[in-house]
Amino acid sequence: MIDTETTGFSPRTGDRVIEIAVVRLDGAGEVVDTWETLLNPDRPVGPTHVHGLTAADVEHAPRFIEVAEHVAALLAGRVVVGHNVDFDLRFLEHEFQLAAYPFRVPGRLCTQQLAKTHLPGPKRTLAVCCEQAGVINEHAHSALGDTIATAELFRYFLRQHPVGVPWADVLAAAELTAPADDLFAELFDVALTAPRTLSRSALA
Repeated sequence: MIDTETTGFSPRTGDRVIEIAVVRLDGAGEVVDTWETLLNPDRPVGPTHVHGLTAADVEHAPRFIEVAEHVAALLAGRVVVGHNVDFDLRFLEHEFQLAAYPFRVPGRLCTQQLAKTHLPGPKRTLAVCCEQAGVINEHAHSALGDTIATAELFRYFLRQHPVGVPWADVLAAAELTAPADDLFAELFDVALTAPRTLSRSALA
């Protein structure tokens, strides 16, 4: 599960990621671990009224290039799930390109798209979907808060498929992209050895 907060809507016009969170789940949808950090975008932070972050908040945060290897290790061989996940992945792939770090998304699932067959009504924002599924998002518009809420939403979808999920083919395809055992062990070590980070909680 991933979520990002960004300086705007398009990496093509120079917008950057200023916060990223990764929440990894097991096959039953239980949280395995969480990771988050603010990022210094080397540009204005954009709509503070949306994401709640100021230039001072991210001034001493790491740049994406400092965490790129760790993020890639966290996502290796896993399906990347998010709400409107294409938005996050466009930014994430752009950040990897700027860092000159090779990265390919193993597979993707979008809870916004899954909501069409799991929840009533036409509106598909994270807030509306969470309300309909009984999920409380206590920290909306923070990367970790939204990622945890999306994980709870995904678990709600999982519970509707006790026998087998209709996206099993996506999971199987992602498993085929997992690194060889020796490389996976190396990536696992990278994932455990976290780089320098700065979280919102540290700003308080």
